[in-house]
Amino acid sequence: MAGWLNLSLRLRLLIGIGLGWLVLVVALLGYSHLSGSSLTRQENLVHLEYEAQLVADQLSRELVDRKQILESLAEGLAIDDPELESRLREQRPLLALFDRLMVFDAEGHSVANWPPFPESGPDIGGRAYFQHVKAFRRPWVSEPYRGLATGIDQVMVIQPLLGEQGEFLGILGANTSLRDGQAYLNLRGRRLGEAGHVLLATAEGQVISHPDESRLMQALPGSEPHPLIDQALLGWEGSGEGATLDGRPALAAFRQVWPANWVVGVFLPMEQVQAPIRRYARELRWVGIGSVALMLPLLWWLLGLGLRPLHRLERQIAQVGQGKAQRLELRTGMVELRQVADAFNRLETSRREAIESLESREAFLKAVLASSPVGMFLTDPQGQVTYINPALTRLTGIGLVEYSPLTWLRRMHPEDRSAYLAGWREALRQGGSLSESYRLRGADGGWHWLEVHASPVSGGGGVLGYVGLTQDVTERQERERRQRWEAEHDALTRCLNRRGFGRRLETACEFSRRRTDHSLALVLLDLDHFKEVNDSAGHALGDELLQRVAELLEEAVRDEDAVARLGGDEFALLLGDASDAVALEVAERVRARLAALDFSHDGRRFRVSASIGVAMFQSDDDDRTLMARADKASYAAKQGGRNRVVMARGAPADLAES
Repeated sequence: MAGWLNLSLRLRLLIGIGLGWLVLVVALLGYSHLSGSSLTRQENLVHLEYEAQLVADQLSRELVDRKQILESLAEGLAIDDPELESRLREQRPLLALFDRLMVFDAEGHSVANWPPFPESGPDIGGRAYFQHVKAFRRPWVSEPYRGLATGIDQVMVIQPLLGEQGEFLGILGANTSLRDGQAYLNLRGRRLGEAGHVLLATAEGQVISHPDESRLMQALPGSEPHPLIDQALLGWEGSGEGATLDGRPALAAFRQVWPANWVVGVFLPMEQVQAPIRRYARELRWVGIGSVALMLPLLWWLLGLGLRPLHRLERQIAQVGQGKAQRLELRTGMVELRQVADAFNRLETSRREAIESLESREAFLKAVLASSPVGMFLTDPQGQVTYINPALTRLTGIGLVEYSPLTWLRRMHPEDRSAYLAGWREALRQGGSLSESYRLRGADGGWHWLEVHASPVSGGGGVLGYVGLTQDVTERQERERRQRWEAEHDALTRCLNRRGFGRRLETACEFSRRRTDHSLALVLLDLDHFKEVNDSAGHALGDELLQRVAELLEEAVRDEDAVARLGGDEFALLLGDASDAVALEVAERVRARLAALDFSHDGRRFRVSASIGVAMFQSDDDDRTLMARADKASYAAKQGGRNRVVMARGAPADLAES
């Protein structure tokens, strides 16, 4: 026994390995089980991503085809056509793609339907999808809704009906039921194995298709049990481990259906994924039980002899951990154990010194962060926030307890979210710094411009986390905005000045050069007899008159048109998407209103008029040539007797009086 106790640990391990080879076999079998599980998981994720991509591509093609069909059909429809319903009836083959074709006027009143409704068609003027198409005048796929006249859950593909001038006349809509088994939106029959299934939802989190019909038109669960679904709703595509809507663990893959802003999710429950592995594990279990049953008694006896010194070492280590001892005092003939004890004693000494130093540094760091007047935060290497100092809490109204990435994003301005998330992803991917500005809704309910700078903290060959500084730069942003506005606007009339108008004119000419179907008109007007007002009534009254003229011009044009004071008594109008007739109508209306302007001072009445030149953009124009032709026409109007409108036809020398 004494000789056994004096053997080196190397010899003891050699004897143990010789007698414990069966344990190695079990370990190899266990590794096979684990690697098989990993391989099965990866293969299933690849398959799910492929299935999700197939479904997303199919839905995208279906939607694009339906949009193109409606666009072609809309080109031949007129709201006031008495044969409109017959025209729709002629499109009966389209009922293989849609449940119903509908036409509504600009107020949302039903005009024609096929097949017809049992009663009069619904009034959809208050529906969100109708208001959206009316505002933006672009094709749209609606959120799921319940029909007013039919009570059917459905989705509508919408094509706006526009007039020759782009005015909104109504919509052509085609709906598809969510519960129709033949509809392209019904993915309930698409399964993977026994329990795998497909989910289709909108980016707003409303279910379009699911094997459980009771979930249709319902909201998706929150992010806590379903983080992958929450990421997919924000535009993420990928796969991973998550849960089905009823909470069962599952593998899931997500893809985006961009033409309709939908999300496709394919789920494979873990019980189906793990079924083959479980069968394999049962077989391995019997092999393991047999091996252990054969070798356990002998190995137990041998290890009991060999591990007695280790048990003593364990008890002493426990005493050191409890503070009952400062170091190990091990008496044994095993050289290896003595070396372990010496190494442990050195490590324990270093550990105590490191803990004391770390506690001091942490206390100092927390004091610095807490007392800093600048908003500061700390994150882990994955970008998860681990600390928020009081200054940042006061600035945003969000403390560490209330913080979550989704809470922060919901408070952020929608226009700034994409750039902010992209900046963080790039910084985390490269281990670099982040510098972004964005708007955040503060505790007072208003928008605040925040500027964030986050730098990585490196150590141990990698990034340990990030330190971020956040400042409120709202005043600076407002000051810069005011400076930009003042640089391009006239202080007296608040119209665009020559510099601002020149930039606007150059941009408009470039756009019209690219879009041959887009017309552009430039109107220059020079006030007649304005010098008499300045000379006889003074510059103060002249300034007041200029302000009255600017107000009159603003009222005479649309919000998207530009009004500018180029200097002195010279003004300009830039009319986008305006024909010759519209431009002349606007110019004549301005001339008439100026001529009718009654202006009095000290019992004396003043009247002003304007000499107006109009030039239409031509394909070989730039901003200088267009301005030259309009200026030439304005000069011709003044030479021709004033108080008139002259249209430039073709070259600068080609003029025509309206």
